[in-house]
Amino acid sequence: MPDHPTVDEWLPPHQQHLLYSFAHADTLIENVGSVLLDYVAATPLGLDNRVQEGREDVIVASIAPVPQSVPRQAADVINQLRSALEHALSAEVEHLMGRQLESAEEQAIEMPVPKSDSGLSDWFRHKRRRSLPVLHVDGVLGQRIAALQPPFGTAEDQIHPLRVLAEHSNLSKHRKPAEYALRLGRVIPDYMVPGLEITGEYPADRPLRIGDVLASVPAGTRVPLDIWPTVAIRRPHTREWIVLTHELRALESWVRTIALPTLIAGTSNVDPIPPHLDISKGYPDYSDALSKAQTMPAAERLGLRLAGVGLREQLPAIFTQVLPAISYQTVEHYVANLSDAAAVEVLERYMRVRHGRGESHAAEYLRRLLR
Repeated sequence: MPDHPTVDEWLPPHQQHLLYSFAHADTLIENVGSVLLDYVAATPLGLDNRVQEGREDVIVASIAPVPQSVPRQAADVINQLRSALEHALSAEVEHLMGRQLESAEEQAIEMPVPKSDSGLSDWFRHKRRRSLPVLHVDGVLGQRIAALQPPFGTAEDQIHPLRVLAEHSNLSKHRKPAEYALRLGRVIPDYMVPGLEITGEYPADRPLRIGDVLASVPAGTRVPLDIWPTVAIRRPHTREWIVLTHELRALESWVRTIALPTLIAGTSNVDPIPPHLDISKGYPDYSDALSKAQTMPAAERLGLRLAGVGLREQLPAIFTQVLPAISYQTVEHYVANLSDAAAVEVLERYMRVRHGRGESHAAEYLRRLLR
């Protein structure tokens, strides 16, 4: 086989259901991200100024509630990813055994996430799995399961994707909804001034609260600030706050590109299952669906959308600065009709031309775009 087997080469027919499972998870991640982009764009933080003891503080005066679809759809993503692991393992056991499993055997199939080497050994020795040699410690799937386990008892154990996925899904399925909250991402001043202090009274281990100080300057000083809030999820086992979209992106990527290929093909050195497919439509067969699937995951598409929004605001100023004879309205009309990807491409190509061939060639590139 080549160094990187294609999906057709390593994903067997009994595992083709995973294409649709990841498409569903991808749609859920996109839904979460879209709601969050709109939420943040609507400026969820109300700010106020407070002068005391010779300083002027920027404080949180109000916080818009996070839409309740966000935690619920994020939990759906996490549970879909955990289910994809379990479904793939079950299908692989039945395929390797070459027979339909009995009810008791089906109940014995699970992706273990123990907390120690002894816990993993106990899982392998459990009587429920005696009739399934592929799940024994020296069985083909037993070895692959062991390869996916966290490094028990180390700092890396707590941040390993399998551990994080299991802790999140156990919490949301069995105990309570996860903790989600608005937190402070960044505070960026337009320029530095003497005495400027950022995030004065905001501790990193909790959500934002009304009255928190985000920045402080000597009284009478003026400096524009860009304040970027972010929605975070709290990991149940470490109590650490992680940007929600980053958490979903990392877990989806690990399950799709590492865990599932390892379980099925014995290696992650393969072309991953494409994540994006519109499964609200029907497809004649798997081959047709695979041919229409796309490789850019939701997190990247959302990043492109965010970049496009920002660039459509910035590009008119760039155009008119480089081409002062062109009206601002002409540039605005052109930019408004660019897709997110096209807006990013315009800026990237402009910067490449400017860096490689100089200002005059960069200006001519922009001028051609407006013809």
